[in-house]
Amino acid sequence: MLDVENLGVPGFMLDVSRDGVIRFSALSRVHERLTGLRAAEMVGKTPAECLPPPVAELVEAQYRRCAESAELHEYEEELELPSGVFWWRTSLLPIFDESDGRVRAIFGLGIDITARKLAEQELRSAAYIDVLTGVANRRRFERDLGHAIAIATETGRSFSIILADVDRFKTVNDSHGHAAGDAVLREVASRLKGGIRAFDKVARIGGDEFVAILSASTESAVSAALGRIRKRMRNPFRAADIDLDVGVSFGAALWVPGMTALDLTKAADLKMYREKKRLSDAA
Repeated sequence: MLDVENLGVPGFMLDVSRDGVIRFSALSRVHERLTGLRAAEMVGKTPAECLPPPVAELVEAQYRRCAESAELHEYEEELELPSGVFWWRTSLLPIFDESDGRVRAIFGLGIDITARKLAEQELRSAAYIDVLTGVANRRRFERDLGHAIAIATETGRSFSIILADVDRFKTVNDSHGHAAGDAVLREVASRLKGGIRAFDKVARIGGDEFVAILSASTESAVSAALGRIRKRMRNPFRAADIDLDVGVSFGAALWVPGMTALDLTKAADLKMYREKKRLSDAA
């Protein structure tokens, strides 16, 4: 008989009754230490009797899959346990009754894979972040824009985007160095984020080009949002205690039914081009 209690790894044993009821029959001390669960509070009980409902529902479904398939069952799961939220890779091994061949017990073995999962999440996050400014990158923007269009199509509620392009950015780089240019880009990103609502999104989609996806769903709401952002951009941009001769041009577009992502960005880009031309002619 396997001595589950003294295993050097997180392990547990389940009894499976003839009428299909699954109860815990043993937990290893290592399992108790890592999860915060206690054998004294679990042995002889079903998952529903000793675990939080969301956890009980998840684990019992896996236990039943093993019992019904009568085969080794392996899976990964995220569980909120007394000791915290953990990711586990669990292996369930059915144990058969020699007299009739039914699954009479299940031996479970768990491996804590939380560190690996967190590392994977960080890598996925890094793939969508512009390292210099900390806002989303083009890849994330394209994904977010597609999602926004799908929701707008389903709900009928519009949204908008605002393109922002840094004027005379090349001159800053040429005259003051790339460190000054980087400082400008970081400041533009910061001011854009500060000028929109918490659930709106900002991305850097090119060298000196940014875009914001806004919940603003009417022309007046877009105009008001653009006004807030313009106001933030009026303060001088500085690097190494030097005022830099830069500005920001904008182009806003409101999504209407039937518009594709390309249609929307082209509409905003056209308005931004017209603004740049108007400012250039005025100069």
